[in-house]
Amino acid sequence: MNIDPTDLSFAQIVIRAEVKKLRARGVIRRDDQDDIASELMVQLLGVWERYDPARGSREAFINQVVNTRLVSLLRERRAQKRRGTTEPVKDSDDRLVDRHWFGDEWLRRLELRIDLDVAFSKLNPRQRAICDQLLREAITPAAKQMGVPRTTLRDAAARIREIFRDAGLEDYL
Repeated sequence: MNIDPTDLSFAQIVIRAEVKKLRARGVIRRDDQDDIASELMVQLLGVWERYDPARGSREAFINQVVNTRLVSLLRERRAQKRRGTTEPVKDSDDRLVDRHWFGDEWLRRLELRIDLDVAFSKLNPRQRAICDQLLREAITPAAKQMGVPRTTLRDAAARIREIFRDAGLEDYL
């Protein structure tokens, strides 16, 4: 069964309208509009032989094919993006190494970060809040903002220092 020129122009209008909607919603890029429209037209022409006038109008068939094929096409494109490609990288590849963070200094900072995480995991939520407050302010303003006496805050800070000392972080107090 050959496609009538009026059906072909109707199909072009439907395809353009659907692609334009997707472009307006940001689902596809402007560069992809023509490619997607062409793919949809090719797929429609490929299944045109299946059109049965007894089951419905040509317009309904065109709309149905365009919409279902469009959804399938978008799914395939997203799946291709998710699959990606992997490339083996050699240890000597300069693209992977930030020379400013390489060597003993980088290792020392990494170990310090791990030690800090261990020490912070031993603090209760109130002690963590005190640490956050004391990072921003001195004892007196922090005590006022938290609504506690300075001596109470100093005692809590002393307990926090003990936890850090036990974790081997006394040089950083």
